[in-house]
Amino acid sequence: MSKRSGTVSDLVQEHDVVVVMHSFSGMTGGTALEGLDKQACAAKGLRGGVVRLIYIVAFLVPEGFQHSPYGTRDNMIPEMRTDLEAGIITVRPEDAKAMFYQDMDDATVAELAKDLRPQSFGAYWSTTTYAAWRDIPTTYILCTGDKPTTVAAAQHLVDSAKASGRHRIDNVIKVDAGHSPFISRPDWTAATLIQEAIREG
Repeated sequence: MSKRSGTVSDLVQEHDVVVVMHSFSGMTGGTALEGLDKQACAAKGLRGGVVRLIYIVAFLVPEGFQHSPYGTRDNMIPEMRTDLEAGIITVRPEDAKAMFYQDMDDATVAELAKDLRPQSFGAYWSTTTYAAWRDIPTTYILCTGDKPTTVAAAQHLVDSAKASGRHRIDNVIKVDAGHSPFISRPDWTAATLIQEAIREG
């Protein structure tokens, strides 16, 4: 988290930045950007700042959010295979299509699944301390071809954030795509990211 924030911290010295988050990275990204919004950066005499957040079916969560109590696998779906002693989560190749690549053919999924790696429990056991979407203009991309439970959860996160008080969520885009539109619909994804970035130009 600190390394990611440090990279953005370097960029905002001179440039405006659009931060794109996918899936679980919404938890870490939303917390890591504290103090990097345009207004806060201007107050420090910096030329840039984070001018927009784009969440791609990502965790849009408030401050104080913890996905799972430390040392547990609570709230994990069955496809997330956990090793509590090692503190890692894995997804088996045979579960990859249902989890990540719903709108891709089996041969493509098999190739993509070869690159799956274990993931640390760190983000899931940590508690968020900041919600960047309260201060920075935010776009949420909701992929309607994702797992039905994920689609419902994503819509709930957006609705809850909007109902929670101060927020800067100003655009919700629904797309007929699975969990990873940057792979299954790269042209659409690129065009949409450019479109949203230009709004802050």
